[in-house]
Amino acid sequence: MQLRILYVEDNPDDQVIVKRTLAKYMPIEYVLTVAETCAKGFEEIEKTDFDVVILDYRLPDMTGLDYLKELRKTKFSKPIIFVTSRGSEKIAVEAMKFGAKDYLVKDDIASGELVQSISEILMEASLPKNIDIEAAKQIYQILSENKKIRIDINSEPTSEPKCAVPTDELLKALSMMTEKSLLIAEETGTVISCPQCSSLSYSLSLKCPDCGVGSMTKGEALEHMTCGHVGFRSEFEQANKELVCPKCRKPLKIIGVDYKKVEIWYRCSRNHLFNAPKTVFTCSACGREFSLDEAFLQPLYQYVLSDSGAEALRLSLLAHDISGNFTKE
Repeated sequence: MQLRILYVEDNPDDQVIVKRTLAKYMPIEYVLTVAETCAKGFEEIEKTDFDVVILDYRLPDMTGLDYLKELRKTKFSKPIIFVTSRGSEKIAVEAMKFGAKDYLVKDDIASGELVQSISEILMEASLPKNIDIEAAKQIYQILSENKKIRIDINSEPTSEPKCAVPTDELLKALSMMTEKSLLIAEETGTVISCPQCSSLSYSLSLKCPDCGVGSMTKGEALEHMTCGHVGFRSEFEQANKELVCPKCRKPLKIIGVDYKKVEIWYRCSRNHLFNAPKTVFTCSACGREFSLDEAFLQPLYQYVLSDSGAEALRLSLLAHDISGNFTKE
């Protein structure tokens, strides 16, 4: 698979710089097509489905801005990198308004900046609109250094509004200020914590109650009332949609007589069938695994300033302003 690049530029020296830069920094296979006029650029776009266009501002038959405007009329959607001379920032801003994805100063092209720009705008162009580009960059970075990304659902204490102070330190400060009557704590709910270290940070997983394996599937289950076999509906269904017990091979015709539904059941990768998985919490602080029955319960609070706390806060802010603006003569 090759990257297809169109470069619209009539200056031979600039063409050489771009060719050398791509040869030096581009880590994948690519094909570079050079068009020395905008008219030639239109012709090349008609013939080839380019992945990215590098467009210079100064061209013999029209400016790069005019070219952008014409491309916009044709609903050309591929990303364009606009190239200007140093000091032409206003032109670059105009280019961005007319659809350019990025702009580079000519003096910077010889660096790896050109290839980095191509990489970033291609990633952005290839993603659905709802995908955050910064998140995608992080995913790309992780996968360039690791074989896989594993998702863990962690329960972490957080504050609302967000606070720059680490949450553990924030909780200690809130508790201490409440003890000093600077804050009033109002209970809002209950949360579980580790029975060994009382940490509020843990991950949650589901496991088979028979063997402890974590890989499982779920589905609507049926019970054959004659032989007592319980299994997923998909195991009973035949190609013609009729139901046949996979254990005794008898047909199931009438619900409530031959069989009954037993709602949702689960099956682990070792083929154990069960009606509910075991919920296991793993403490992020000490590594202790515990069940809901073993977990400690702790109240959650919201905090408001007491009258004395409001006055103490006012005074502390004044003191901060004084010390921050004080200069010794």
